[in-house]
Amino acid sequence: REEEMGDDDEEELGLLQHAQDAAEGDEPNAQTAPPPPAPRLHGSLYPEHELTPPLLEILEEERHTPAKNITTLLTMFAVVLVLNLLKGGGAHGSPLGIVCGSPGFWAANALLIAWIGAVAAFCRSYLVDRYHAKAALGYRYVEGDIEWCPRATLAYPAVCCLAGFFAGMFGIGGGIVKGPLMLAMGVHPKVAAASSACMILFTSFTATTSFYVFGLLVPDYAGACLCVGFAATYVG
Repeated sequence: REEEMGDDDEEELGLLQHAQDAAEGDEPNAQTAPPPPAPRLHGSLYPEHELTPPLLEILEEERHTPAKNITTLLTMFAVVLVLNLLKGGGAHGSPLGIVCGSPGFWAANALLIAWIGAVAAFCRSYLVDRYHAKAALGYRYVEGDIEWCPRATLAYPAVCCLAGFFAGMFGIGGGIVKGPLMLAMGVHPKVAAASSACMILFTSFTATTSFYVFGLLVPDYAGACLCVGFAATYVG
């Protein structure tokens, strides 16, 4: 009886030792715990090892409005404004002596279109180069971002040109087309509304200069509309 109890104790001790060895990782076939996940930065989009210096530079630039983009927009707007005034109109003659319908008048219009086309080509080249750089670095887009691939940089501006054409021909607001277009592109509704209001500011101001040189601008009416429109846009 004592011999049987001794064998049972030895078997129990063996089982306990086996369980202890497995818990301590001494068992060859024991499964080890997986390593902790690598820390993720920038909104948990990127593991730390993927954040190379070029990618960090792009991420930092995306956090702010690039000064170069603002400078390009304002420069294009200023040149268009100056060319509109230099052409003159019925109420205010051209400082350069340009007469409506003359070769100089059409040359000024051609120069205006060429300038806008050159700025558009420059912007497209910048956006496409940046798209390829992001793709090479593994940049991850979030909701509301626009992927300015080569196709998008042609399709979306073409639709906006049509919107501007019909706005000028029939007097409709270009925002009727550009607002839904930006929503279709995946832009956040608040960003789409703000962008549309910003674009209308420039287009309306350019149209105002045309009304001025042709003597069609009523000063008191224009001043009231400016104040009301600015206040409503700011509040909205």
